[in-house]
Amino acid sequence: MNIKLFCSVFTLISLVGLSVSDDVPGNYPMSLYGNKYSCGVLGENEYCRKICKSHGVNYGYCFNSRCWCEYLEDKDVDFWAAHKNHCKNDKLYPPKK
Repeated sequence: MNIKLFCSVFTLISLVGLSVSDDVPGNYPMSLYGNKYSCGVLGENEYCRKICKSHGVNYGYCFNSRCWCEYLEDKDVDFWAAHKNHCKNDKLYPPKK
């Protein structure tokens, strides 16, 4: 009886843990040439942070030897799309009227 109760409670807690996971959405940014940015130092590093800032997000790190940007939306994955979405220069990208 105690074993069944323990297994039931354990399963219930595991399922609750799965539904409240800490996965942060993000994407691998793409360079001018349509490639993912390679990085050599896994984890947090300045290179990936700079890449992610150029794509319009504040934080990124090296994951699987590629820069990963947290909260990078699909519309900003491509370098030129991100540049157009976040550039403040009205001469390059005049505001739509």
